[in-house]
Amino acid sequence: MRDSYRVGSILGIPVELHISFVLLLLLVFIYSLAVDFQAFIYLVLLFTVVTLHELSHSVVARRYGIGINRITLLPFGGIASMEELPSEPGQELKIAIAGPGFNFLMSGLSLLALYMLDSLPLVFPLFDFSISAPIDLLAVFFKVNLLLGAFNLFVPALPMDGGRVFRSLLALKLGFHAATEIATGIAKVIAVVFALLGVMIPNLWLVFIAFFVYLGAVQESEMLRINFLLSGIKVRDLMSRGVVWVHPEMTLEELAEVMLERKHMGYPVLTDGRLIGIVTFTDLSKVPRSEWSRVRVGEVMSRNLITTTSDADASEAFLTLAKAGVGRLPVVDGGELKGILSKTDLLRAIEVMRLKRLGG
Repeated sequence: MRDSYRVGSILGIPVELHISFVLLLLLVFIYSLAVDFQAFIYLVLLFTVVTLHELSHSVVARRYGIGINRITLLPFGGIASMEELPSEPGQELKIAIAGPGFNFLMSGLSLLALYMLDSLPLVFPLFDFSISAPIDLLAVFFKVNLLLGAFNLFVPALPMDGGRVFRSLLALKLGFHAATEIATGIAKVIAVVFALLGVMIPNLWLVFIAFFVYLGAVQESEMLRINFLLSGIKVRDLMSRGVVWVHPEMTLEELAEVMLERKHMGYPVLTDGRLIGIVTFTDLSKVPRSEWSRVRVGEVMSRNLITTTSDADASEAFLTLAKAGVGRLPVVDGGELKGILSKTDLLRAIEVMRLKRLGG
């Protein structure tokens, strides 16, 4: 089951809703119909603000040549998934600040508008989100932006913006590796505190946020370990050469024989020496056995190719594999297939380097 669903794109960046946000949307919609329609207005407003918050991160990241795979919206915020980590602490600092900076800008403009409309008293109390007139929407917009910006920026826990700001500042003095270790450790402590507070109050959102922060900190720590173990290793050092490939005109019957003989679950598809697709056991299994002698590889192969180059860092290839959810990457230089890098190749290298560098 997928954990997020695409709802559109902005500036060419796919926007997805996490399953938890989808469930929240459904619950709020039902509640709005039965009890209070204001709840749905709040959710739409939050959806808009969080999307623009993450888009601000994405725009700044693109200025540094960092691609954005997607923006995923969660009930309490969002994540702009970058293709790679910023190469310098200063870059991460600017990217992290961009989101809360946008929120503070919007809250400032909203506050100015409320002042000009002689409606400044609507700002207080700060946690009153009632809507009884159109002007209340502007006051709520101010509060949502202010609170979202402050929460993201001033909680120093990865993977939140405040945690990234904290890590980038530490990295200026200690280096990225040491900074990440400290930042992830603090994030785990904050997550535990959030969880305990959530249970004691009780507040389900705090527990949910604690889970998200702790999981994010663990993932950051794991990626740091992988980057450390694979540092200095190139794809060409790990890839398998002399790749077995298949032709698009081969029948699935013939493909099954190749799979049985070679014992691989996926093969690049070449024509005239050019890589045009990938065919896997999953593709084969989707076709009824009775059709194998008639259906060709070219009809079922995947043309959505995710590749790497022989000069790419092994750590970057590992991240590409993880994000794409595939088991192997064709290694292509100048349009020519040079080899195949599998997840098994990378995991084996990580284990060997762990024993070599960390002494087992």
